Amino acid sequence: STPTKCLASWRKHFSSDTKPTEQSVTGFPPLSEALPNLPKAVYSSAKEEHQTTQITTLPNGLRVASENRFGQFCTVGVLIDSGPRFEVAYPSGISHFLEKLAFNSTVNYESKDHIMLMLEKHGGICDCQASRDTFVYAASAERQGLDSVTKVLGDIVLRPRISEDEINFARQTVAFELESLLTRPEQEPLLIDMIHSAAYRDNTLGLAKICPQENIEKIDRKILFTYLKNHYTPKRMVVAGVGIEHNDLVSAVEKYFVKEKPIWEEDQSLALPDRGANMVDESVAQYTG
Repeated sequence: STPTKCLASWRKHFSSDTKPTEQSVTGFPPLSEALPNLPKAVYSSAKEEHQTTQITTLPNGLRVASENRFGQFCTVGVLIDSGPRFEVAYPSGISHFLEKLAFNSTVNYESKDHIMLMLEKHGGICDCQASRDTFVYAASAERQGLDSVTKVLGDIVLRPRISEDEINFARQTVAFELESLLTRPEQEPLLIDMIHSAAYRDNTLGLAKICPQENIEKIDRKILFTYLKNHYTPKRMVVAGVGIEHNDLVSAVEKYFVKEKPIWEEDQSLALPDRGANMVDESVAQYTG
């Protein structure tokens, strides 16, 4: 029939129906064939990696770990035994505040803008993330910027100023996040907090990660510095790097994490007086069902 003939005529022009010509238009063989007179390609494999993780423990207990990698960029991170899991002796929500206060003014940097400017000179970026039992401050930059990156990390971890203006801004940010959590359809963060609270009632992993509304005004500068003084200690830290020489990282860490003292050691009035009680929760998580 006529429609069938038209359909057959139309199908003749499908590219899948056309047969390739015997001769190449460009004079080169098809991509399915190897080019002649070229050496056999040798591909790298995981078995040929010779880099291993090197670990050094400094005299004060701070651990430094690194693994070199080929490339122009490196990443350095500070991992700390910190988070809501350790807040039993403090107002719940300190970790939520510390996330918002990361990479602000320090002893050696007047503002967040000065930190960003320093990192941008080396093509760097930075980030702070917290889980229930670990805090991570990290930065990535060109390899030649290792000293600057380590200096920034040492300052934001051990020598933050935490001004009243920064705390007030953090309060506003936390309050906005709480309002957003209560109004948006996605309730996963609140649900995860509830699940942990039910599984580990009133202890360790059961403590809330999200700051309660009633604690936003309670958390002040002295409470934050008291928490930092007790938890941001060398034995609770690991400085890890990828894409750098181990000895270079150790030297930079000794310079900015050991020789330069924490701000709360230089000014004892920043933190609350030692009450004699255990300010660091070292208990084992108790599952309560």
